[in-house]
Amino acid sequence: MESVIVVTGATNGVGRYLAEHLLSAGHAVRLVARKAEQLRSLGERGADVRTGDFSDRTFLSSVFDGAAAAFLLTPVNLFAQDVNAEQMKNIVSITDAIRDSDVKHVVLRSSWGAELTENSGGIMGCHIFEEMLDGISGLNVVHLRGVWFMENFLQSIPLIKMAGINGLAIKPGLSFPMIATRDIATIAADYLQDLRFKGRTIRYLNGPRDYAMTEVTRILGASVDMPHLKYVELPEGVFRKGLLSGGLTPNAADLAIESNLNINSGRVKAEPRSKSNTTATTLEEFAKTTFAPAFKATPNASFTDRLAGAFLRSFLFVSGHRAA
Repeated sequence: MESVIVVTGATNGVGRYLAEHLLSAGHAVRLVARKAEQLRSLGERGADVRTGDFSDRTFLSSVFDGAAAAFLLTPVNLFAQDVNAEQMKNIVSITDAIRDSDVKHVVLRSSWGAELTENSGGIMGCHIFEEMLDGISGLNVVHLRGVWFMENFLQSIPLIKMAGINGLAIKPGLSFPMIATRDIATIAADYLQDLRFKGRTIRYLNGPRDYAMTEVTRILGASVDMPHLKYVELPEGVFRKGLLSGGLTPNAADLAIESNLNINSGRVKAEPRSKSNTTATTLEEFAKTTFAPAFKATPNASFTDRLAGAFLRSFLFVSGHRAA
């Protein structure tokens, strides 16, 4: 009987690209989601879709039953009142189910900064997950520590449409590594298709090169016919207000800010760049194939929102936060 590979998080991002890759290669794939509708198209391609909750150990035990390998990630709910507490509950449930199963090979989508033991924002869940999986006797596991996702910039689209600027709480001239999620999926697929890895492996994935936010903004702007788009380093209070207006809970907003500040300070960092950790997709390619279509599909800001955007630009200018 063909070996089954379980893929969690297949609704979007790394998990989605990975599921599509494995199905195209003819593998037996079992997918996990809270709602079957989210994975209907993959089910139509032959995936075994299971619906349930990551906190339900009994459900997860049935998912991993008979599987040879699994791709795991730390479920993040940005609408939870306590993001890390909910992560911990899910991590314990997943780890217990893996321990009780016959799965001997796991690829974990971890994160840069997973070595930090405190004050690491939402990355803390990855640190805990790595430790718990490493504690399972006989389990072979690869921790893929991907850097900043290029897909994070999709969250900037409403601000760009509203205020005509790009902004985070990251310093404008600070260069740091960025990666497209599809490149993480490609590496994960390589591991899961041959299952020759043994013991514990940590592999950083650093993207094609480092970018500063001023360059990021120029590249993204050029892809949507906004060549003069500028970047503004947002004050923490302004950034937090924007996150809250986007639906994040106060706790989730605080964790996002902490992540930005950890990049600024260099506390969250990747290993030195090498051939092994450098991946192919450039930000220019991402902007053309992913960011520009998403920008086009997003409705334009209303008059009220544009007025609020004009006020925001004026406030930032007066308060000394100039565009770069």
